[in-house]
Amino acid sequence: MASFTLDGVTYEYLMPDLDHSPDDTHSWTYGQYPKIVASVLLADGGTVDVYAQADRWNPSQILVSWQDDDYRPHWAWIPAGNVRRVTDSEWDIEEYRRCPEHLRGIRWGSRPPGFLPA
Repeated sequence: MASFTLDGVTYEYLMPDLDHSPDDTHSWTYGQYPKIVASVLLADGGTVDVYAQADRWNPSQILVSWQDDDYRPHWAWIPAGNVRRVTDSEWDIEEYRRCPEHLRGIRWGSRPPGFLPA
């Protein structure tokens, strides 16, 4: 069983198999992966939302990748209905939240998170 820790809580998650032929699977352009929130299926039957990137897709699933508290990468095929795109502002706020407090001033300076330069 795969597991990850997010905000100090450890989750065991399911890694469903690819349910389509590899010929039906497509990739986004490298470096242009959509920023998303995905509801990851847990072993206990629940879900947990993670901020992630969408790497590949097929007609019913999206391969998402995210990092845990220790910045270790995780991947899982998620039903397409459990994924939604986020705005750059939402992503910025989540990055701020996960950034160690003593480093926030270096990255954001006096700019509040979510208020991106035009």
